[in-house]
Amino acid sequence: MKFIARFGRTFSIVFSLLLVLNVLPSSAVEFGQDATGDPNAVQIQGNTSGFLYSERIILTAAHVLKQLRIQPNGDTDGFVFAPGLADKTNAKRYKIVKAFIPKTFVDADPAREIQPLNDFAIVVTNEDMPLKMKVAIATDEQMMRFARERVKVEMVGYGLQSGSQRSNQQDLLRAPHKLSAILLTPEMMSLHYNEYRLRPPYWNTTEWGANSNQTGGTPCSGDSGSGYFVQENSIRIYVGTAGNGLGISNCKANGTYSLDPGGAVSWFPSPNKFLDLIKSAESFVAEQKKIESLKAEEERLAAELKAKQEAEAKAKTEAEAKAEADRLAAELKAKQEAEARARAEAEAKAEAELKAKQEADAKAEAEAKEKVAATQKKTITCVKGKLTKKVTGINPKCPSGYKKR
Repeated sequence: MKFIARFGRTFSIVFSLLLVLNVLPSSAVEFGQDATGDPNAVQIQGNTSGFLYSERIILTAAHVLKQLRIQPNGDTDGFVFAPGLADKTNAKRYKIVKAFIPKTFVDADPAREIQPLNDFAIVVTNEDMPLKMKVAIATDEQMMRFARERVKVEMVGYGLQSGSQRSNQQDLLRAPHKLSAILLTPEMMSLHYNEYRLRPPYWNTTEWGANSNQTGGTPCSGDSGSGYFVQENSIRIYVGTAGNGLGISNCKANGTYSLDPGGAVSWFPSPNKFLDLIKSAESFVAEQKKIESLKAEEERLAAELKAKQEAEAKAKTEAEAKAEADRLAAELKAKQEAEARARAEAEAKAEAELKAKQEADAKAEAEAKEKVAATQKKTITCVKGKLTKKVTGINPKCPSGYKKR
């Protein structure tokens, strides 16, 4: 945050001195309360703050984008952490893919007496972040009511909480801190400037502001980009972006502080000036989600097609394997049947041959026996009445009148 401490010298001298001492980086809550787990406070690039407006849209200050190498309406290598984290050492980083900066933004340049104006910006992440608190942009009527009724305005940032952190800055281990303030209309801001003689002569335009003190906490380095809001029920009504200020102690390295008697004053434009810019960011997000949805659908269809092709290929392979198995089984069966037929035929042939051989052998044996029998003499007994006569020969026959007995 760009701050002007009040040391009793002229504003320009003090502002230049602070620039030389490098006490004006993107502005943290000094004297504030721990706000770990806050649903909207995010740390950008590990060294500045932002306010989560929707799942992908973060509201911040335009002047901090230079140090993040984020170009308006262009690609970036920036990133942001999920809201409310204290230890971000191994936390997921959400890539910033787009930045929106109003054309009316004017960065502060004290050396050239240029007043900062419309210090507001939007960054968009490449995927949804956890959004646990609904956010609305305050209307001018609401802001007038908040200022008139002195409604408590809060801000949660990731900046330094004490001067000692300047020499030992562990940005990724720093928890968010919260401050409370009172909203000031541009007219109230002019009165405050006149009363405490803070307004530089070349500041011709007066914007809205938030007045805080040591009791409620004051901004410090690293708080730029965090959002001022009023919480009503379950809605946070966004009233402005921390970006520039006057009379702020800004966490002195020696531990002292020089808070202005009138308190620390942060000033910012009314956020409803940038509704068109917010709509542009929302349109961009909608288009990105549409592209992502189409890509997801394409990937789904491609996955389904791949699965179908793989299933068909598997079915084809299985069918071919089954057909091959059936073919082999048929061939095996035919072979087995052929072999069985061949065995049966061989067995039948062998059996026939054996039978024929046996018959031939039997015939030959019978013939041999007959032949042997034919060559052998035998004796028969022939009788005629009481006469008996033996006849011996190869084929003996009884004599006439005799009968074989």
